[in-house]
Amino acid sequence: MASEGDADASARTQACRPLTQFYTQSFTIFTSLQSIAASQQREEHGEDAAPWLDVGPSVQTLQYYHRIGALYCDAIQSYLTALESEQPEESEYTKHVASLQTIFHLAQVLYLPEDGRGMGVIGEELLHWLNAHDVAPTTEQGQQIAETSPSHEHPEYWDYLFRCVLRGFYATAATVLQSYSAPGVSPALKGIALELAQILKTLPRSTGFATEQAFFSAHRNWHTSVRVFLSGLQRKMNQVQKELEASGHEHVEEARLELEAQFRCLLELLCGVPERILEFSENWAEAVCAWGTLVQPAMKRDDLPEVVHTVTEQLPPDGTLDSDMILVSLMRGDVTKSIKQCIPYDEWLATHLGDLCSKAMLLEDSEMEDGESLLDSILFTWADTLLNEERLWRMALSYLAVVQTPAARSKMRGVLFSVPLVDIDDADAQFKRVEEVLGACIEYGMDDEVRIICKVRVPYSHQRLGHGLMEHKKYGLAIAYSVRARDARQVRKIADQILRDYVENGPEQFIQSVDTIPRVLLENAEAVATEAGLTADNVELATPFAMTSSIFSTETFAPLVFHVKYRDFLELYADQHTWAEAAHILVGLLTSDVTPESFLTVLLVDALPLVQATELYFTLSEAYELLRVVEKVDSVTKPDDADQVTEYYFYWLEQLVTRKAGAASASPTTRRKLVQERMQVVRLALAQYLSRVLVEGGESG
Repeated sequence: MASEGDADASARTQACRPLTQFYTQSFTIFTSLQSIAASQQREEHGEDAAPWLDVGPSVQTLQYYHRIGALYCDAIQSYLTALESEQPEESEYTKHVASLQTIFHLAQVLYLPEDGRGMGVIGEELLHWLNAHDVAPTTEQGQQIAETSPSHEHPEYWDYLFRCVLRGFYATAATVLQSYSAPGVSPALKGIALELAQILKTLPRSTGFATEQAFFSAHRNWHTSVRVFLSGLQRKMNQVQKELEASGHEHVEEARLELEAQFRCLLELLCGVPERILEFSENWAEAVCAWGTLVQPAMKRDDLPEVVHTVTEQLPPDGTLDSDMILVSLMRGDVTKSIKQCIPYDEWLATHLGDLCSKAMLLEDSEMEDGESLLDSILFTWADTLLNEERLWRMALSYLAVVQTPAARSKMRGVLFSVPLVDIDDADAQFKRVEEVLGACIEYGMDDEVRIICKVRVPYSHQRLGHGLMEHKKYGLAIAYSVRARDARQVRKIADQILRDYVENGPEQFIQSVDTIPRVLLENAEAVATEAGLTADNVELATPFAMTSSIFSTETFAPLVFHVKYRDFLELYADQHTWAEAAHILVGLLTSDVTPESFLTVLLVDALPLVQATELYFTLSEAYELLRVVEKVDSVTKPDDADQVTEYYFYWLEQLVTRKAGAASASPTTRRKLVQERMQVVRLALAQYLSRVLVEGGESG
């Protein structure tokens, strides 16, 4: 956490690991806030609402923001707990972190009310905030007084009692007063103490009433009873003095004056006499919080700036403490000023509190010296802080993305281009890093950066990585990477390698390989297939691809479309019960432009068992289509011809047939002869099939 001044360096060094966890937890909350804000904006105002129509977040939205504020406070508390477990002794840095929670919590109480409205009295909420972060009086003080017999003789007895009243611990104060009910105490004095204890116990709390009016009425009645008691205090003390004299007490008059002064101070505190609140409050914050319960119980958020002004004139804040000045600004209603004060104090606080206040529309339009808006400048600074730690570059991008200015976009490009990609020896680790960078580009719509990263920044590693993945038969990752890298040549190369796997290892290996292809990368494959003739009428695509770049043509994606359909064919072909569906796909492939012409002869040989089967799997028109493909191959190939065309059409079939025949070491002439013999078998089988269809099935096969 970047802060200035009092955070000691050694403590922060030891806190490195918890600090990273704190940043990560904060980042998660920050990204959630962006999603909530965007969603609420759409729901409340629509996509195209004019900014000048925005009157502020709704009640429901403020309730969401209140929860976000609570999550930030919880994150700070978790960080504090982690620090304390590693550093039992409180350091300046842990005090600094604790102050962040104090500030954030106050902002949440004042500006992000739990009910989303914040129209009620605020005294109790402020007391709760103060007691949560500045514990007083302490438990140790209470124990020391309780261990003294009698308790009211402890030198700090009355100070402790007054602090209990100021802090809203009225029941505790009532219990402390009961020390005057001990044996030997003047009956009149005992009566005063018991009445005061009852007054303390019955002090109305705003949280105990269903309506404000009921609370105000109860408080007026209670306040009247206190004033009446105060007006009769002197008379009661006269009786106490008489009883003390009768008991032979030494220094009776001094004791009476001391007791009367203390009881009067207590009653004046309860009556809300401003001078007494200011006299006994330890600092301005305690006075302001007590003001809302004792002086002005009807105090609301709008009244707070005036109260703070009144209090700080008598109890000025500590100008040497940045945290104190931030709290004063928040209570005075100057949120923008408080965020500006947070900038030199703590960058984390300025960023996350500033962003939350901005979402709640609490910040005034304010520009920094360089012309940037206040929040944009803060986010830029925070991103730079995160970038000091190389591992946090991804977080930095998310903060920059919120800015939505050309300067931020340029900064994001710089961050992406600075992430080291080529200094990683392990191919898997390198691929993971590159995928992370490319994933960030895609998330933020930075398509041009994808091309630059893959083609300029890592040209050699790109080739090595893509080739290495292909060599390790990680075809899905290889294709995904190549598509994102816009490397059409590599996509075709991988497609050829998958076919080679089929020829060398058989259908099962081919099916496994094709199943790794991320079809979601090619979402317009349906259009590719339609253009190639694989329409819904003849071959239905099982899963659409997702295409991410327009530079990929039909020619580029055709091999992948073919692989997917051929994989489906092989799966159906393996079970004789689904040969009819397999035959349907096979005809589509033989007549489609997505099929490599060099693979047509393999498909024709695949058709042989279907043609020779007892059942008729092809219609007359489909049989003629198969025969047409045979004629096409025959027309461009000649027996014993070794020209390029012949080798092209027989390339895959020659390898497949020689492998199955165990003739891999045979001469080229022998291999060619095997292929031509197989093609003759296909031609003869098709001729016989046509005869059967004409005689037995006509067009209904």
